[in-house]
Amino acid sequence: MSKEDVTHRGVIEKVERGYLVIRTEDECKCDGCAITALCNSNNSKGNDKKELLTIDTPSAGDYTRGERVEVSATSDSTLRATWWALILPTLIFGGAIVGLRLGFPALGGWSIALAFVALGIYDLFLYRFRKSLAQKISWKIRKI
Repeated sequence: MSKEDVTHRGVIEKVERGYLVIRTEDECKCDGCAITALCNSNNSKGNDKKELLTIDTPSAGDYTRGERVEVSATSDSTLRATWWALILPTLIFGGAIVGLRLGFPALGGWSIALAFVALGIYDLFLYRFRKSLAQKISWKIRKI
C-alpha cells in the first residue's frame, strides 16, 4: 500500500453477497475526505469516531463476521472522488455564474440563485448515480 492510500483497520460486522460492512477500530478522520459519502460512513453515537464502511467486493464470501481486516482505497480512487465531490461542483457553480453574467447581464444577482439551481441538479445527478460511482472506488482488503 502506498503512502497516499486511505487505510482503515476494522472488524467485519456483516457479510452479504457482494459487500462487507466493516466497523473501523481506529479513529476515522473522514471529515475532510472526498470519498466519505461514497463509502457510506455513518458516525456512531457519542464521541466515538469509529465508522461503518460498506465496501462492495466480489470476494465478500471469503470473509466471515468478526474477522479483523485492513481496507485501503487507492489514491486513484480518492482523486476520482475528489473530482466528483469537490472540483466539478466548483466548476459548475463558478461557470454558471460567469456564463449567466456574461450571457445575460440583466439577470444581475439572479445568476447566483440560478447557479445554486445548477448545483442542485448536479446533486440530484450524484444521488441518482451514487451506487455506480461508489463501485468505482477500488478497495483493497487484507486480513490481519
